[in-house]
Amino acid sequence: MALDGLFCYALGNELNALSGAKVERLNQTARDELFLRLYKEGIKYNLIVSAAPNSPRVALCEKEDPAQTAAPTAFCMLLRKHLNAARITSVYAPDNERIICFEFDSINELGYVEKKRLYVELMGKCSNILLADGENKLLGALYLTDITSTTRHILIGMPYEAPPKQTKRDPFTVTKQEFLQLCEAYAEKDAGEFILMSFLCFSPLTARETAFRAGGCLGKTVGETGAEKLYDSFISVIEALENHSLSPCVVKDGEGKMIAFSFTEIKQYGHGFTVEGRETLSEVLNLFFEEKGKREKQRVRSHDIQKLISNIKTRLTRKRVNQLKELKECENGALYKRSGDLIIANIYALKQGMKTAELYDYETGETVSVKLDERLSPSNNAKAYYKKYTKLKHAAVALEEQIKKAENEEIYIESVADALSRAETDADFDEIRRELAKEGYISDRSRSRQKQKGKGQKPLSFVTSGGYPVRVGKNNIQNDELTLSADKTDIWFHVKDHPASHAVMYTGGEEPDARSYTEAAMLAAYHSSVRGAKNVAVDYTPVRFVKKPNGSKPGFVIYNKYYTAYVDAEMPDTVKVLK
Repeated sequence: MALDGLFCYALGNELNALSGAKVERLNQTARDELFLRLYKEGIKYNLIVSAAPNSPRVALCEKEDPAQTAAPTAFCMLLRKHLNAARITSVYAPDNERIICFEFDSINELGYVEKKRLYVELMGKCSNILLADGENKLLGALYLTDITSTTRHILIGMPYEAPPKQTKRDPFTVTKQEFLQLCEAYAEKDAGEFILMSFLCFSPLTARETAFRAGGCLGKTVGETGAEKLYDSFISVIEALENHSLSPCVVKDGEGKMIAFSFTEIKQYGHGFTVEGRETLSEVLNLFFEEKGKREKQRVRSHDIQKLISNIKTRLTRKRVNQLKELKECENGALYKRSGDLIIANIYALKQGMKTAELYDYETGETVSVKLDERLSPSNNAKAYYKKYTKLKHAAVALEEQIKKAENEEIYIESVADALSRAETDADFDEIRRELAKEGYISDRSRSRQKQKGKGQKPLSFVTSGGYPVRVGKNNIQNDELTLSADKTDIWFHVKDHPASHAVMYTGGEEPDARSYTEAAMLAAYHSSVRGAKNVAVDYTPVRFVKKPNGSKPGFVIYNKYYTAYVDAEMPDTVKVLK
């Protein structure tokens, strides 16, 4: 993970600015997360301390009073007992560890000052928060171990024991000669892997970045990179930490999703990725892990809908395959009609009791073998063939209608999946459930529960640089409401041939400027299944040309007079977002 020993070293130095701050409040905001309100020289600070497996961090934040758990745990009460009104004396990262240690001056029951230490171990699934006294004996921990543990004991009353150390070299004490000797021994090793396997504190990201800066690209061996160049890159990273010369940043992929963060500028990612600088390491941690947590919550909250949509897609695919197979069989209808025509044309030569007959086709001049039912007269054999032909002909018409309905249903389900991918709040998910219940995909019992959850949410609202309001639907129900309630002169936008939100620019009867058109088209493209893509086709037309067929699915409309703009599916910086 990017939260390596080097990052913690830098983070400890950054948070050491809290020395002298007093703990005014300590709350437990989740099972594995604490919130501390600190004051120093009249300034208020809010600190998050998290040991969550997917988002371990210690960071200053802007949250005032996040919701706390209904009942604080025994560990939270222990921390309040020892740390309320305590004063931070120092913050640091122990040597080569992914740990942040807070040292406190705490007042005991008798009024004497005692030393306390709060260790926050930022180690993914092994993250933990531990409280120790001045002699470093444990007073409590978020997670305690069993006495039978063979690796590490975390027990009340025992001395605090750091996690087992790896057999690697300390990057802060290694000499140039030792580094060059290692390079010589591992000349055929990938440069990034060499840094990672030889030195403590380096994550794969930081090791690759060190190798990239030395060699100009990834994948080079130590020998190809050059020992001197690799050392210069290596020592520049260490000196930047020691000199507090940091460049906190986050890395985003082409879809705007944060994929990495670091205390130093990341240069190894190529086209399609962006690196955004930030002021502090705390800001970097909060941005990255809050987005990650949001995605995880979204995945959990949408699990039932995702499963339902997946099942519907599977059913529709299976149904369409069977329908196409049946439609293919209907093509035999022409053969049945031809057999009936041949029997009528040659009826003078046929008698009841014949099983087959070689009949002359006057159109092609060929002789065709036709099977007959010996129990039927020739005329009745012809009627039987005509009956099969008529049945298949009607079946083909019905199948084509059913296939069209199935295709429309697939388009609708894809639009629901698109809305689900952009839903963020519980209310957004509830509104999608209400829509599915209304369309009969969820049972009546589920539907009645959804009705009790209240009114739907409002569409997203923006204002273009030209002052024209633009509203964007979050789901199909909102899309219909936007389109059907807009004035005939307002402008409607939708991404061409892809699931997307409807966007309406309210003109008040005026002709908007070109930039406003572009911004509205970009908003429509951004709130679609092709978010992040380049040169996206967006259809736009006055609302009077947009029609909703009777009985059609939510969000489905037709339009035949329109223009098409090509824009990037990105959020335009020039629009104002309304709450």
